[in-house]
Amino acid sequence: MKKLFALSLTSLLAAASAQTVIVQPSASLGLRGTEFGVSAGYAAGGSVEAFVHAPNVAGPVGIKLGVAYTKPSDSIRDDVDISGANSGLTLGTFGSYKAEGATESGSHLTVGLDGTYDLGPVGTNLRALGYAGGRYGMFSATENYDDATSTTTSMNAFGVGVGAQLGYRLANGMTLFGDLGVDQYFNGPLRSVKTGANQNADVIPTNDALYASQRARFAFPGTVFKAKIGLKFGGN
Repeated sequence: MKKLFALSLTSLLAAASAQTVIVQPSASLGLRGTEFGVSAGYAAGGSVEAFVHAPNVAGPVGIKLGVAYTKPSDSIRDDVDISGANSGLTLGTFGSYKAEGATESGSHLTVGLDGTYDLGPVGTNLRALGYAGGRYGMFSATENYDDATSTTTSMNAFGVGVGAQLGYRLANGMTLFGDLGVDQYFNGPLRSVKTGANQNADVIPTNDALYASQRARFAFPGTVFKAKIGLKFGGN
């Protein structure tokens, strides 16, 4: 009887263990193959990106969350008057001030949340996926003048994006991939802070009559094409 009881208990424990494995979140939610990726390339300037990707959350559909930082190739348009396009004033273009020593700098920080779709194998060790989702961009441009004054103008904007990745499996848990995509950002309020003489701060909403004129001064993204290469770690 004791042997029979022990055998029955062992069988029950084995069954319970099997049930535990079945209901683990990593299995039921498809998180077991989570990937971490880093990439670098071009997106309106030199750009680096890091992301986490949970593929096959529901069949071929997954989720990707990424953050990218870009050093833009241009922040302030040289051919627009510093008073704004069509302002009626002629104070000189930013390009003319640059010739006298003015400088510019800027940055783009973007966050993206995408749904992904596994397109499957497309060749030996090659696999493709498509993605589409929302974007939130934080764009900044600073103009520095030789009289020790500077103005930083920023725009935060929502957007959408689509793209595709083609990955080549180098080894278990390591994939080399290329990433091509396009993002479209919408207009957002312009916030400017001036330092030095006559310090001030200002906000121009998108429905302001001056918005289009001032927006034209800055090379903040509208449509952005990106091309990057990187590595993904993890996965199945």
